[in-house]
Amino acid sequence: MKESNNKSNENLRNLYNNVYKDGKLNFFTFDTGNMNDQVLNLDIFDGKKVLDFGCGQGEVDYDLVTKKGAKEVLAIDYSEEAIKIAKEKNSHPNIRFECKTYTDVNEKFDIIISIGVLEHTNNPFEVLKFLKNLLNENGKIVQICPSFLNIRGYIWMTLNTLFNVPMSLSDIHFISPFDFEEFSKKLDMDLEWKTFDYSLGNSDKMIVDMTKRLTNALRDAKMDNSKVPDLMEWLKKASKYENDFKHTGASGLYILSLK
Repeated sequence: MKESNNKSNENLRNLYNNVYKDGKLNFFTFDTGNMNDQVLNLDIFDGKKVLDFGCGQGEVDYDLVTKKGAKEVLAIDYSEEAIKIAKEKNSHPNIRFECKTYTDVNEKFDIIISIGVLEHTNNPFEVLKFLKNLLNENGKIVQICPSFLNIRGYIWMTLNTLFNVPMSLSDIHFISPFDFEEFSKKLDMDLEWKTFDYSLGNSDKMIVDMTKRLTNALRDAKMDNSKVPDLMEWLKKASKYENDFKHTGASGLYILSLK
């Protein structure tokens, strides 16, 4: 698991308060609703008690209760602004929205979900280890985070590793499927995984996203970004030769299950 060395979890709280205050669509290149859809497509929530760690505005939590049959959801986030919006827009008698982090939780759950959060934590493995102890018998941890076994990832790993170019936005860790395979062995849990968002990893959306991220990242690193359009033009042609392999999506869905 590769780590970015320009950010810490502590200074992300203010960032995300501002993100939710300004409107998250102004921050992200593309709508992140497809990540929620990947979780909601799982038929594992009926009658279950769920913890959502890093719930954001709570859209997925409302759907878990009203559409997927979840019995109860505790939805937590360390952004006060996110919890405020969640309570205003997605309140439900079976959902508790609370401003706290995972270490403040002392209940047991059947399923724990976390969408786009693990890569922002200081120590992803320790987070998963703590969450495992919050599971009931036969419990599951469902994680979604960016995956880097694709064109986008290879570019970032090269720039970050060789030239210390920080990724734009807010990722602290660069997590890939092989990291989760290692996590599952250490945790003694079963693992199922897949990737999605292939276009964002290798094709049209990747060109749009990388142009924005790479231009900003090189600027932040005080490096020349004038050749970014030339690289993107080459990648636009090269990406047509990539195939949709299991591992090449820009996002990964991982399900860790107690044995």
